[in-house]
Amino acid sequence: MKPYRTMQRLQNRKFWRINRPFWSADVRGTLFLVAAMAWVCSACSGYQKLSADYEAYQPPILAAVSESRLPESANRPLVADDFPNQQKKIDAMRAAWSVALDAPANDSRFYSPSPEKLTALEPAAGDEAKAIRSLSPEFSLETLQVLVLLRNPGVISAENAFRGKLHAYSQVLGLDEVLRQYAAFTQSVMTGVGSLMDKESSAMKFPFPGILALKGEIVNQEVIISRQVLETARKTAVSEARRLYWKLHANRRFQEITQVALSLLDQLELSARKRYEVGQETLQEVLRVQIQQIKLAEELRTLKEDQKTLHAGIRSLLDLHPSAVSGVPQSRDPRREVVDIDRISALASENSQELRTIRSMIGRMERMIEMAETEIYPPFTQNLSLFENNAVFQVGAINSGKASSDVSTGDGLPKNPWFGLEDAYLQETRENLLALRSDLKKAENDTRFKVRDGWFRLDQAIREERLYTKKITELSRLSSEVTALRYEAGVAELRDVIEFYMIWFDARLSGERKKAEIGITRANLEEIVGISF
Repeated sequence: MKPYRTMQRLQNRKFWRINRPFWSADVRGTLFLVAAMAWVCSACSGYQKLSADYEAYQPPILAAVSESRLPESANRPLVADDFPNQQKKIDAMRAAWSVALDAPANDSRFYSPSPEKLTALEPAAGDEAKAIRSLSPEFSLETLQVLVLLRNPGVISAENAFRGKLHAYSQVLGLDEVLRQYAAFTQSVMTGVGSLMDKESSAMKFPFPGILALKGEIVNQEVIISRQVLETARKTAVSEARRLYWKLHANRRFQEITQVALSLLDQLELSARKRYEVGQETLQEVLRVQIQQIKLAEELRTLKEDQKTLHAGIRSLLDLHPSAVSGVPQSRDPRREVVDIDRISALASENSQELRTIRSMIGRMERMIEMAETEIYPPFTQNLSLFENNAVFQVGAINSGKASSDVSTGDGLPKNPWFGLEDAYLQETRENLLALRSDLKKAENDTRFKVRDGWFRLDQAIREERLYTKKITELSRLSSEVTALRYEAGVAELRDVIEFYMIWFDARLSGERKKAEIGITRANLEEIVGISF
C-alpha cells in the first residue's frame, strides 16, 4: 500500500504542475475583469457627476445691478426664478418716475412752487381766460413762474416725451416675457422621467435674467436723461420768464420816471416862455427846453413799444392768443445779497442739468458696453464647456452633403466661427465713451467759468445799483433843486437847470436799470447753476 500511495502522490503533483498554468491565467483574467469593471464604474460615476453639474448649470450673474435696488441678490447668481423679481424692479422704477412727474411741486429740481400757489393756478393750465385774468391788472413773479410751468409748450412737450420714455420699461420686459413663455410652452418632456433639462441650446438662454437687469439699467439711464431734458426745459422757460419780468418791471419804472421828467420840462418850458415874453430869457434857451421835451417824448414812445414786445414774449411763453392783454408786474425790489462763489460752484457741479445729462449718457454707454461685452465675450466660468445636450448616434466621418463650401469657413466648419463679429462696433462705442468723458470735463470747466462770470456780473450790478440809488441819484436831485432855486433868483442860467435836470433823470434811470440787472443776472446765474438759491 505504501508504494501505491507514493506513486499516487507523484501523479497528483504531476497533474498539479501540468494544470497550474491554465488555472493561474483564469485567475488573472478574473482579476483583470474586476479591475476593469471598477474603473468603468468609476468613470461612469464621474460622467454622471459631470452630467448632473451640466444639467444644473445656471448662467452666472452678468450685470452689476445697483446695490440700492438689489441689496439681497447682488451676491448670488441669477436663476430662472429671478425673472419676476427683475420684472417687479423695472415696474417699480417706472412707477417711481411716474409719481415724480405727477408731483412737480415736490420734485422739480430747478424751481419748486408752493403747493397753495400751484393749486390756485392749476385751472389756468387748460383755460386761457383764467390765465389772462391771473395776469390782470398786476401779476407777481411767482404767478408768472407757475403759469410758465403749467402752460409753456416747451415744458409740456418735454413732459410728454418723458412720459413716452417711461414706456421703454415695458419694451424691455416685452420681448423677454414672450421668449420666456415660448420656452415654457415648447419645453420637451421625457415620459416617465420628467422635464428634460438643457434640451435647447445654451446659447438660446444665455444670459437671461442678467441681461434683463442690465437692460433695465440702460433704460433707467435713458429715463434719467429724459428727466434732465425736462428739467432743462423748465429751467429755460422759468429763467426766461424771470428775465421778462424784470425787463417789464424796469420798463414800467422807466415810463414813470420819464413822465415825471417831462412834467418838469413842461413847467420849465412854461417858465422860460414867460421870461422870454418879458425879455428876461433868450429864444435859444426856450428852444433848448423844447428839444429836451421832444427827445423825452420819443423815448417814452420807444418804451411803450418795447413794453408791447415784452408782453408778446410773455404771451409766447404762456401760449396765449396774440390779442390777449396782460397786466404789468408788481413793484418789488430784487434780492441784493451776494452769494458765496464757492458754494454756488459746488451747487453747479452737482445740480447743473447739462452736467447731469452728460453723466447719465456716460452711465448708459458704460452699461451698453457691458452688455455688448457680455454677449460677445462670455466671461470665464467654472462650468467647463457649455455644449448642447444632443446625443451622438453616429460615429466616423459625417458628410455634410454639400457640393461646395465657402472659402471663408471651409467644409464642415461652423458658419460663425468668430465670437466677436461685433467687436468693431464695440470698439467704436468705447471710443465714443472716451469722447463723452472728455466732453464732461470740458463742460465742467465751462460751467466753472460761467459761474464765475455770472457771479461777477451779479456782484457788479449790486454794487452799481447801490452806488446810483444811495449816492448819485440823491446828489443829482439836490444839485437840480439848488440850481432851480438859483435860476428863480436870477443867478443861474436856464441851461444849467436843464443840464442838472437831465443828470438827475439819467441817474434815476440808471438806478432802475441796475435793479433790473440784479434780477436778470441772478436769473442767469441760477440758470447756470441749475437750481434756485
